[in-house]
Amino acid sequence: MSDFIMKDLPYDERPYEKLYEKGAASLSDTELLAIVIKSGSSGKNAMDLSRLLLSDDELGKGLNGLSQAGIQQIMKHKGIGKVKAIQIKACLELANRLKPKHEKKVKLTTPDQIAYHMMPKAQGLNKEKCWVLCFDVRMNLIKEVTISIGTLDSAIVHPRDIFTEVIKSCAHSFIVIHNHPSGDVNPSSNDITLTKRLKKAGLLLGMELRDHIIISEENYFSFLSKSML
Repeated sequence: MSDFIMKDLPYDERPYEKLYEKGAASLSDTELLAIVIKSGSSGKNAMDLSRLLLSDDELGKGLNGLSQAGIQQIMKHKGIGKVKAIQIKACLELANRLKPKHEKKVKLTTPDQIAYHMMPKAQGLNKEKCWVLCFDVRMNLIKEVTISIGTLDSAIVHPRDIFTEVIKSCAHSFIVIHNHPSGDVNPSSNDITLTKRLKKAGLLLGMELRDHIIISEENYFSFLSKSML
């Protein structure tokens, strides 16, 4: 299927025409993203590429997952080059900046609160994924960032990548979270080693690692709660 086939869709199903005549609110996420993508390639039209991006398990599915993905991750899809990936990220960032500046800051102070805040993001994931939550001095959440997406039983995480995001956000402290698709949230030897390295490096940099939490769809393990931090 090539890009010109988009024009063969029924008139009232074409994203551009639909937005013009019915307004942006009438379009689905897939249709809006297709407008941003503009044109397809490699046998797929813009709607096809949009569906693929929004259903990608590695990106976390949906606009929320896409907003957390890096440009290189988005470019892994055939038909999405550097320019398209940048356009997608720019639009998502504009949407993020539209959020009211006065909205109440998210405060996550206990392992329970943090785990249940993050567990929905583990739903349906068949690969390990690692996030870092950056906090200000009052434990208000500044930023949540996806650090890496690994395999079924491991997430390749380098402390450098975590501290890059923590430093960029001017955070006072941070919490690392990753999922175990198997459902067993007990830490591996690699998880324990990583936690020790992050704790030590954080002390040197003046950025405290407050916890490392392992989540599944229904359970979690907190290094802090288990006095392993």
